[in-house]
Amino acid sequence: MFVFAFDRDWTVDVNSHPRHDAVPLEWVRHLAHETPHAVYAIGNQTLAEEAAIPGVVDIVGRHPDDWDEWLGEKQPDGRYEQFPLRRERLALIADLHPNADGYFVVDDLDLSDVDGWEHYHPWEFVPAVTQGQIHLDFPGARDLEADGGLPTSAGIMPADASLLSSFLDEHAGAAGFKLTYLDDGDERTRLCHTVSMDAVALERPSVAPALQCTPLAPGDDQFTVPVDAIELLSVVEPPPELYTADADTASEEALGLRRLASTQPEAVRVSSLLSLLGGADGDRRRDENAVRALRQVATVRPTDCTPAIPILQTLLEGETHPARDDVLATLRAIGDSDPGAIGPLAADIIPYLDSRIVSVRREATRCLATIAADCPEDAVDAVPALATIIDDESDALPYAVYALSQISHEYPDALKPVAEPLGSVILDDSLSDTVRLNAIAGLGRVVGDHPGIAVDIVDDVVPLLTAENPQLRNNAIALLGDVAIIHNDVVESYTEAIADLLTVDDTYTRINASGALSRVAKDFSDSVAHVTPTFIELLSDADPRVRENACWALGYLGAQETTSELENRAHQDDNADVRKRASWALDQISE
Repeated sequence: MFVFAFDRDWTVDVNSHPRHDAVPLEWVRHLAHETPHAVYAIGNQTLAEEAAIPGVVDIVGRHPDDWDEWLGEKQPDGRYEQFPLRRERLALIADLHPNADGYFVVDDLDLSDVDGWEHYHPWEFVPAVTQGQIHLDFPGARDLEADGGLPTSAGIMPADASLLSSFLDEHAGAAGFKLTYLDDGDERTRLCHTVSMDAVALERPSVAPALQCTPLAPGDDQFTVPVDAIELLSVVEPPPELYTADADTASEEALGLRRLASTQPEAVRVSSLLSLLGGADGDRRRDENAVRALRQVATVRPTDCTPAIPILQTLLEGETHPARDDVLATLRAIGDSDPGAIGPLAADIIPYLDSRIVSVRREATRCLATIAADCPEDAVDAVPALATIIDDESDALPYAVYALSQISHEYPDALKPVAEPLGSVILDDSLSDTVRLNAIAGLGRVVGDHPGIAVDIVDDVVPLLTAENPQLRNNAIALLGDVAIIHNDVVESYTEAIADLLTVDDTYTRINASGALSRVAKDFSDSVAHVTPTFIELLSDADPRVRENACWALGYLGAQETTSELENRAHQDDNADVRKRASWALDQISE
């Protein structure tokens, strides 16, 4: 028996030297698990996990009387007070195997001075093996793939449930696992789609900890393996064909494709899923798994899933499909890439806005929001149902508000009946700023044509003038400005609050504030007269819309002292609208 000690970085191919060959990880694993030789990780301890071999803590642990000397106490961050030096680690390993036939250390650092150890740099070790200079029953470079032909990225030989649980947490997104365990004394190896700590064992300390396993083969049942029966658990990435290779029925094939889609959605052929969907035999389980697989594929390859739209529409029209939320989510994913592709399905989607199933209602609303953003003409008939979602305060509310705000661009009159629900959203400070912004934007477009609609909520909107979010503040003042088009008497009492916004850094806030006060000045000049010096300053604002609004206000105020400044704007301003409005103001003042 030989003893091997491997460094990791710039030694093993998981972190190769930039200019030299590295030892394949498969070699380290093969030596450790397929031969009688002893193998240890002496450098970066990540290798201990990747190759499922003992590391420094394990080495010291086999010298229990010397634990404090080499490691000391474990710190709160999980590290130990100290670690033995690399040469000391080799001495500790040699003490564990006094009768070994030889000791080999492979490290990019020069350890040739360590007595009893034969040192190789990795770029020396690889050719020494492949050329037969080191006589081992050892595969040639890169020829070996561990785990029955599947490359592994990490592995563990769990000493206890805690270590296994930590390993699973770290590799929660793994495509698959290869499990080697003992079953009545026989060693078995299984490929698994997912593995997790058995919930029953976790909740009942008296039950031995176990691993709950879902086989990769879709026709196999779940099984449980006690942790103390596990010899090796490795992370693998099974090739796509393995997911359906053992499928005996269309239902099993759909399950296999769903599992493949959950880890490798780019590898699933959409045509295979379409051939499984909507069969005349009404196999609900098959359809459910197929459409869930399609949903996962659509999130990363929406364009490839466009041919599925007719089948998805048929599934929506049916009364018995069990995965309508997945159907709707798939359509929404396709629509995110091409809203026009799902716009014609709006009439089929709208009925699901009233679903009692939360996930279905939410996905239907998200679909309508996607359609409304690009094709509001297809979504306008959904306005009453979208308003109901707001009234019910369901978790689909943000998408409903967004959909309504998008519809309002082209169809503000359609939102007139739902002004009250939008107003309630604006005033609800428990909602996010984004949701409230969308509500103000939607309602603002309605108020622009029907100013009286927002009169009743003016008092409640005014506090938003001091909102920290500049967009929320800006939209609030814009809403007051729209109300002031007809009902400037309602806004007049808030002149001071609006005047404070005339000089803020945000351009759009200055535009809206100056516009609102110019409308108030039309009929309530005495209330606005004290703001005249500020309007004079705004005649020099960088934005022509602010300058134009200042001209409006000064004209309504009849401010004689601003004649020279207005004449300058009337003849020299580079914006035609400002010049025109300055001339108008001069006429107003001269009357």
